[in-house]
Amino acid sequence: MTASATSPHIGLVVEGPGDRNALPVLLRKHLHGEGEYRDVLGKPVATNGRDKALKVNGIEGFALAAALRPGCVGVLVVLDGEGDCVADLGPSLLERVGNAVGKPVRIALADCDFESWLFASAETLDLELVFSEDIVGQGAIKEALKPAKYVKPTWQPRLTHRMEIGRAAQRSDSLRRMLARFDELRPFLPPLAQSGSPELTRPGEDQ
Repeated sequence: MTASATSPHIGLVVEGPGDRNALPVLLRKHLHGEGEYRDVLGKPVATNGRDKALKVNGIEGFALAAALRPGCVGVLVVLDGEGDCVADLGPSLLERVGNAVGKPVRIALADCDFESWLFASAETLDLELVFSEDIVGQGAIKEALKPAKYVKPTWQPRLTHRMEIGRAAQRSDSLRRMLARFDELRPFLPPLAQSGSPELTRPGEDQ
């Protein structure tokens, strides 16, 4: 689930339908691990391709679309690095977006792609994989799934449900950075006592 249309939330910008389905699963696992069970994630805005995000006025428009939604307190943009120097690309994108969006924005780039975060928890994906820094994650996942085809909108969220976020974060610097950037936006959300649900319980607990 995502936050209701006007409730306080963190807006999300992602590349495509696979990330749109999977990133909320990943962030929700992170939040649940810290005892946060409110729906504080906005419905992701998909750029439908990294190139569309990087083009002139691309990322600015997508981030603004997320920021303008009622209740948005800040925006997290998550894109694939795809071999670019993320230390250069991230700050340049943040400078562009910062001039266009009147709310806090954070940029997080996977060193390679979202699948590299999944592969960092290789042993928990039920695909008979073993993690190695020398293996390309997306290629290994595709090979392990054969003869099934790796369809991102289906498999990314499914594998994200299976991943062990603590294990993956230990192995992936860029995953740790993404979670840290997300956490930098969380203080802009209202405290739990002001959310209108001061007695929220964990799913499955008696009300």
